Amino acid sequence: MRKSITRVATRALMLLAIATSAIAKDNKPTFGIPYDLISKPGDSTISIQAKGIEINASKGTDLYTSPDASVAIDNTPRIAFTPKADFIFSAKVNAQFNAAFDGGALYVYADGKNWAKFLFERFQSGKNGVASTVNRHSGDDAYHQTTAQNAMFLKVVRKAQTILFYLSEDGDNWHYTRSFKLATSAPIEVGLMAQAPLSNAFNAVFTDIQFSEKTMTDFWQGK
Repeated sequence: MRKSITRVATRALMLLAIATSAIAKDNKPTFGIPYDLISKPGDSTISIQAKGIEINASKGTDLYTSPDASVAIDNTPRIAFTPKADFIFSAKVNAQFNAAFDGGALYVYADGKNWAKFLFERFQSGKNGVASTVNRHSGDDAYHQTTAQNAMFLKVVRKAQTILFYLSEDGDNWHYTRSFKLATSAPIEVGLMAQAPLSNAFNAVFTDIQFSEKTMTDFWQGK
C-alpha cells in the first residue's frame, strides 16, 4: 500500500512539474526573451510556434475582479516570464471572436489581488476593441478604442515602478493609453493570456512578439 501511495504521489508531482515547467530551446531566448517562459494552461492549451504563441481558452476562463471586489475570477491560460529590470514588451493579438468578452491580452501579475491586463476583446456591443483593467484589490475596467480589424498591437512598458500601456493598429505608430503602479513589492510576471468567459472556446494567436530589456526614452511612443 505504501509503495502504491508513493507511486501516486510521485506521478502527481511529475504532472505538476510538467504543467508549470519552463519552456526553453537549447537555453536560447524565445522571441528575444532572455528568461524562461512558464506555461500555465490549466484546462486550456498553449502552443509555442515558430512565428508566435497560440492560446486556446476554454469556456469560463477569465481574469476579472469586480469594482467592489465581491467577485474575483483568476483562471485564464497564460504564459509568462519575470523580467528583472525596465522593459518594453509588445505583441500583435490576432483573434476570431465568438462571443462577448472573448479576448487575448498582455498582462502583468504580482498576485491575485495585484495585476493588470491590456485586452483586445469583443465588446458586449458586438464591436472589437481594446480594454484594460488594473486590479489593486478591486478592478477598474476601462474601454479605450474600437476597431473593425481582427488584430491589434499591444505594448506593456515598465520604467522603474511605473507600468504603461500602448496600442497600435499597425505596430509602428503607438498611442499611449494609461499608466499606473501596482501596490506591491513582489516580483511581477509579464506575459500573454486568453479568455473565454461565455463562449465554448476562444483562440488567440500572438505574433510579432518583441521584448527589450531597456529603459523607455520616448514616453508617447513607448520606445
